[in-house]
Amino acid sequence: MRILIMANNVQELGGAQRVVHLLAQGLGSRGHDVVIIGVVPHEARHSYESGPTYRTVTLLDDPYPKDASERLAHEGVATVRLQRLLDDGPPGIVITAQLWAMEHLARCRLDGWPVIGQYHSSFEAARAGRDLTRAKAVYRDVDAFALLCDEDASSFRAEGFNNVVTMPNPLAYWPVEASDSNDPVVTYLGRFSAEKGPRFLLEAWRLLAPDHPQWRLDMVGSGPLEQELRGGLGAGLPRVTFRPSTTDPMGVLMGTGILALPSLTEGFPLALAEAMACGVACVASDCSSGVRALVDDGRTGLIARRGDAAHLAEQLARLMESPDLRKRLGLAARESVEGLQSATVIDRWEALFVDVLR
Repeated sequence: MRILIMANNVQELGGAQRVVHLLAQGLGSRGHDVVIIGVVPHEARHSYESGPTYRTVTLLDDPYPKDASERLAHEGVATVRLQRLLDDGPPGIVITAQLWAMEHLARCRLDGWPVIGQYHSSFEAARAGRDLTRAKAVYRDVDAFALLCDEDASSFRAEGFNNVVTMPNPLAYWPVEASDSNDPVVTYLGRFSAEKGPRFLLEAWRLLAPDHPQWRLDMVGSGPLEQELRGGLGAGLPRVTFRPSTTDPMGVLMGTGILALPSLTEGFPLALAEAMACGVACVASDCSSGVRALVDDGRTGLIARRGDAAHLAEQLARLMESPDLRKRLGLAARESVEGLQSATVIDRWEALFVDVLR
């Protein structure tokens, strides 16, 4: 069938974009006619390898301008181009990966097109900002509203969403073997932005480094806080290396002893799930229902109190000082995320298509 997958942009090297391309690749490989649609281009464009399984389209040639009248003109162009894509063949299914993309789709005629909306953050984050109100405006009446874990689905249901389903993100890869848990490397893998909590990890490292001289901290990513982290909190800290964003997260994770996820807010963090698939022992802050769905504290990883650098340091120290604990948690983590392998998640998507087409 025809499947259109929409996102705000589809060129950014980010978690939501990676998931969109993974979903398109998985569905395209099963014979579906898949097109992924970005609303705007991204300034730093990353070329995902679409291959023959799906196509990529961007509605606008330039980002939205700040001037209100010019924004209306851009909105009109985006609507016309999106409508042409919808009308260019028989209806199938539209998946909107982000709210802003759905707000564009809502301006079009959807004759015969079922819509599945997604939300990649947590209910807590939606309620704390404007997203809950926006979701009520555009997602309450779509055919299915897909949340990343059962806890979030239940919370949105309590807000009057009677169309919710749980649909986790698929893993990009499944290593043949688990990582060597004896590598003395703590890795941060993500965006250098306030909500991801890299400051708390550097504060924790200041407490850890003197007593763990054999360990190093790799900060892998980019973002608005990069210069502040390098020149401020990170300056003078021993054995801290800043590395650019990677297109090979598995390569990074397979050489990692511990993954640290110090975020203040998350959805269903891809870096955490991928580290678990690699058999890497993880410490994650208690920042979302998605984290709690992935990490069973003490069994498949360790949970640290959100925004508490001292407790994050304590939890990291437990793993740094115990190869046996790292090995046990890493292997249990890998087993716990087997159901997130791509083929299994694509099966769930195809079952959902059957439901919404009834």
